[in-house]
Amino acid sequence: MSRVRRTLTAAVALATAALLGTVLAAPPASARAGGLGGLWLLDEGTGQVAYDLSFNGNRGQLGSTSGADAADPTWVALPRLLFFKRSALRFNGAQSVRMADAPSLEPDGVTVLARVRSTGAGSFRYLMSKGAFQCENASYGLYTGADGGLVFYVSDGTRVHLSADAGAGIWDGAWHTVMGAFDGGTIRLYVDGRIVGSPVAAPVSVYYGMPTGDDFYLGDYSGPCATPLGFVGDIDAAAVLGTYDRTATLG
Repeated sequence: MSRVRRTLTAAVALATAALLGTVLAAPPASARAGGLGGLWLLDEGTGQVAYDLSFNGNRGQLGSTSGADAADPTWVALPRLLFFKRSALRFNGAQSVRMADAPSLEPDGVTVLARVRSTGAGSFRYLMSKGAFQCENASYGLYTGADGGLVFYVSDGTRVHLSADAGAGIWDGAWHTVMGAFDGGTIRLYVDGRIVGSPVAAPVSVYYGMPTGDDFYLGDYSGPCATPLGFVGDIDAAAVLGTYDRTATLG
């Protein structure tokens, strides 16, 4: 392997480890690793595509079309990692990155992670969402909730199961690593490696195949809502992992 390739591999590994370290350090006791569904480091810095480094092919399209449009989030330069350029995406509340529906983004149990910052995102603003049922809820979502904080939820098709709320103080303008985890029995939220509140019991199955749409979005929710539900702030990197497999508990 060439020196450049070794350095590039190391840089990707460092960035990935920074994002996913909380999963490896303290997984829920009942969780079973289900693989990396999608990993977007968002270091492209330009263009219309956010590439998926999980090798599942879940690349994202910025905005509502393949060309530049008003729904494109803005690329923001970040400090270099070694000698590699880094970037993030800045969302204004009406912009998004869309990943097409894929089985790898629909695990039985799910963990979502992101590096985020904002100075005040507002209420019911989505950092991530998978699918949509009208203007009601996604299959799973990471959003600011009613009080403008941070909440992770899963839907069983009948009701939404919410994690504890991190509170609006998370939006202090600094970068934070956030993680929502559902292991088939409980739902948890972590901020910078620490659990928020207590785990919430949720012995349910995530409902996929939402009637309004089933794509995955960074920075927005895809349902037909009268008011915008998009995130206001920056996302540096994001990931989706599977954390639970029902078949593993039946033997």
